[in-house]
Amino acid sequence: MRKTNIRAKILLFILILAISCGIYLLYCTYHIEVSKYHIDTDFDSVIRVAQLTDLHGLEYGHENSRIIQIVNEQHPDLIFFTGDMIDENGSDLEVLLNLIDDLIQIAPVYCSMGNDESHWDETNVSNIKEELENAGAIVLDNSYIDVTVNNVDVRIGGYFGYYGCPHMKNITEEEQSKETQFFKSFEETDKYKMLLCHIPTAWLDWNYIDKYPVNLIFCGHYHGGIIRFPGGKGLFAPYVGWFPTFTKGMFSGTKGVCILSSGFATKHHIPRLNNPPEIVIADIGRRING
Repeated sequence: MRKTNIRAKILLFILILAISCGIYLLYCTYHIEVSKYHIDTDFDSVIRVAQLTDLHGLEYGHENSRIIQIVNEQHPDLIFFTGDMIDENGSDLEVLLNLIDDLIQIAPVYCSMGNDESHWDETNVSNIKEELENAGAIVLDNSYIDVTVNNVDVRIGGYFGYYGCPHMKNITEEEQSKETQFFKSFEETDKYKMLLCHIPTAWLDWNYIDKYPVNLIFCGHYHGGIIRFPGGKGLFAPYVGWFPTFTKGMFSGTKGVCILSSGFATKHHIPRLNNPPEIVIADIGRRING
């Protein structure tokens, strides 16, 4: 009888543990975390940016209603997509187009390319840039735009790859020259410069925030390290490998600031642990009331 009771208690414990792990995994997969940062400047007003990255075609609520609700509640002035919002096969493009259609009712949506968007044109008939622009987004791919937001003149650029070191792929000299020209032209302004750059490797792992005069960079791609250990250490990041130094957060250098978002998903939707989906809210301007 005693052995039966012990066995029953062990089975009950395993069942409770399995249910708890399942609930926690669902929490890490579907609970959306809002991470807020403040970048102190001498602006007379504040510019609020909402950053979304690495959605990989997922939906949070019907037609991403949960994402839309959260962004709407934050009242951003600008919305940035920093790449890999679709999977490279492109079967989920309609999800992204519908999201853009809803978010442009809140604020202008600016998109830069990620590795999955860059693969779209290689495997699909339609052009990804045209698809996004037809949905109402402003696509920045080795390009920038000068705008005035809350009486502040800013330059917003978009780039995919290793800034200052042309692209991760073997591309032609003409394409490399185009990228190099973008770097130089983008930097030649007194306006506040914000860059949407999917891959953070150059800015953080190569310490470009101490080298290039770009005020604020928004990145993704590292997925928060997929599994995050206590203390914030991540397990793995694409192109960097195991136990990367940088996986998530705001990092300051002598030239600029880089915000690295863990985004929503991972490549092939590998489960994330201790690493819930994330929307970044960045306030840029003079800090009020401390």
